Amino acid sequence: MLPLRLDPPRYGPAGPDGKGWNRLSLNAHFDSPHHCGLLPTSFATLFEARTGRQRWGGYERCVSSGPCTSCTVYRTSRAGPHLSGWPSGTPLLLGRVRDWPRTPGLEFADPAAGRSSVHLHTWQGAETGVRVEWPVLAAAADLALTWQFRDEDGEAFWLVRLNPAVAEVTVRSKAYEQHTRHVLYTGGGRRRLALVKCHGTCAHEDWHLRHLAADLSDLVDAAPGGGLTGASAFPELLPGLRSFALCHADGTTTIRHAASRDFGASTMTVDAYVPTSSDLAAALLAHLARVAAW
Repeated sequence: MLPLRLDPPRYGPAGPDGKGWNRLSLNAHFDSPHHCGLLPTSFATLFEARTGRQRWGGYERCVSSGPCTSCTVYRTSRAGPHLSGWPSGTPLLLGRVRDWPRTPGLEFADPAAGRSSVHLHTWQGAETGVRVEWPVLAAAADLALTWQFRDEDGEAFWLVRLNPAVAEVTVRSKAYEQHTRHVLYTGGGRRRLALVKCHGTCAHEDWHLRHLAADLSDLVDAAPGGGLTGASAFPELLPGLRSFALCHADGTTTIRHAASRDFGASTMTVDAYVPTSSDLAAALLAHLARVAAW
C-alpha cells in the first residue's frame, strides 16, 4: 500500500540534540493536520505522489475520517482516469506552472498564497486554454512527465501521452556491427512507418519505439496539420531536454543523444514514411520526452 494518509511530524520537546528547544517557532500556533498523499500541491509532491515517495508536507488536508479505501479521492485515483481536455492530434504538451491569483485584501492568511496550477500549451508554445490541478496529474494514468525546468517564462515541464494503440503496432529490430536497425510497422506489419538506425548504444527502450510507432500510425491517414512543413517544422532543441539535439535534412531526422543517467551517447536517424510536417515533429519530440521522462 502506498503512503496515503500522511501523519504530521511529532513534537519532541527534547529537540534534535536531546537538550530541549531553545527557539520559538510560528508553527506552534497552527494545527498540523493529516495530509492526503494523493493530493499534491506542487511539482515536487507530484513526483512523490506518482512514484510512491509521499511524506507529510506539501499536500492537501485529508478529507476523510474513515479508511483510505473508502474515500472518493482514493477510488478516483485507483480508476486511473484519463486527462480530459487534451487537444486532439498531438501527443506532446508543455505544462507551465502558474500561481493562483492573490485574494484582494488578504496577505498572510490568503489561501491562494503559495498555490499554483498547470496551464497546458502546445509544444510550440501556444495556449490551449486547459488548466489542470496537481491532483489530476497525480491520478492520470495515460501520461509520462519530464523533469521540471525554468526558462524566461517561469517553471515548466513536458507532458507526453501514452498512446492507447501501442499494442497494435510492430517493431522489428536487428543488431549489425556498426548500428542497430529498428523497423516500425502498423498492426500486423502491414505498412512500414519508419526506419530507425541507432549508431552507438540505443538511447531508448523497446516500449519507447512502440509508442513512437503508434504516434506515426495516427498520421498515416490523417490530413496534415497546420503550421510549418519540411525542415522548418523541426526545432533543434526541446527546452528542458538538454541531452538531445535534432537536425532534419533531406527527409531524414538525426537525433543526437549525449550520455545521460539512463543511456550512453548515441546518434539515431529516423526515416519516417509519413508527410514531413509539424505533426511528424510532434511525434518525434514526444519520443524524446518519453525517453527523458521519470
